[in-house]
Amino acid sequence: MKHKQIEFNAEELVKCIESFAAHIQGRRKLTLRTRRLSLPPPIMPLRAKEIVASRLQLKVSHMRGVG
Repeated sequence: MKHKQIEFNAEELVKCIESFAAHIQGRRKLTLRTRRLSLPPPIMPLRAKEIVASRLQLKVSHMRGVG
């Protein structure tokens, strides 16, 4: 799944704030954009033994003497 990078745009922010101020003052009607986002399915929780086994298989560091 590819994520779209969000960039900060100061000019767009100022424009939005000015539009909101005009709406509050009754000089302009405010319209909002909406987007639908799809969420990935939830993942099943892992038990401690499964996490330890995965870390050992991947040969990544783990805490010794725990348990």
